[in-house]
Amino acid sequence: MRISALLVVYVVWGSTYVAMKVGVERMPPLAMNAVRFFVAGALLWCWCAWRRRGGRWHRPTAAQWRAGAVQGLLLPAAGTGGATWAEQKLPAGTTALLLATIPLWMALGKRVADGERIGWTGIAGIVAGFGGVALLTGTGERPDPLATAVALGGALCWGLGSVYATRAPQPEQPLLASSVEMLCAGGILAVAAAVGGEFGRFEAPGRSAWALAYLVLFGSLLAYSCYQYLLHHMPARIVGTYAFVNPVVAVLLGWWLLGEQVGGRTALATAVIVTGVALIVIPSRRGARGVEDDDETTDAADGGGRGGGPRGRRGLRTEQVRR
Repeated sequence: MRISALLVVYVVWGSTYVAMKVGVERMPPLAMNAVRFFVAGALLWCWCAWRRRGGRWHRPTAAQWRAGAVQGLLLPAAGTGGATWAEQKLPAGTTALLLATIPLWMALGKRVADGERIGWTGIAGIVAGFGGVALLTGTGERPDPLATAVALGGALCWGLGSVYATRAPQPEQPLLASSVEMLCAGGILAVAAAVGGEFGRFEAPGRSAWALAYLVLFGSLLAYSCYQYLLHHMPARIVGTYAFVNPVVAVLLGWWLLGEQVGGRTALATAVIVTGVALIVIPSRRGARGVEDDDETTDAADGGGRGGGPRGRRGLRTEQVRR
């Protein structure tokens, strides 16, 4: 079950870059994501309410709504919205590679906010991962500078938002927290789309409509449910490797389905990225023991189990919402 869930996160979230690329062929990016996140958030809200039927229904507090608005702005709105906007001018694979910088921004944010030390294996893994990203980004024609800057800005917002999420007030139900975040993101994106006049150009014909449905059902619901399961059953350092695997999946699917260019350089970059993933997944013995000890301490402090999961893992929890 754990391996299957991890594969879903690897493949489905990697494929969402291709789905976003197909979606923006006929739909404005901000309006498309406004619909996507509002619908997904509403479905999650209904699911959480149904699961708590006959019991106590803890609606989010005002503080939790404010935190959800901040996270919705930084993660789905700026992160995913920026990536989707960039895909108007960038290949799906290139956009995914630029978003692979998220772990770097998270590590730097945690270093500044919490003074968290980055181990040598982690540094080596990040360097290898970014080395592979650099090789992949260098394939084909030079990326559009503005679109590249927007995608990197989205990655920065996602990383900082993930750090903020570790200390933000959250509803007891993890999926309810995600629902609040998606609903807030949908509202923010709807305002931005309305200001930009996107709703007047919004159409969902043919395969663009199927792409939007795929993003809602598979990217924001199925894969995210698997992600939630993994955060409670696997070490966060392993779950977080999706950030390096998703770009590889996106590049390969972009080549297969959209005809995006892939050559020998891409194969070399893929090998480098896999090496980076291995360095992160297989830390030193001392590092692994330290992580396990930290997880156990966090579980005990938070009550563990069904109360929302370890607090220390919430930064990775929100990565799902993007996909």
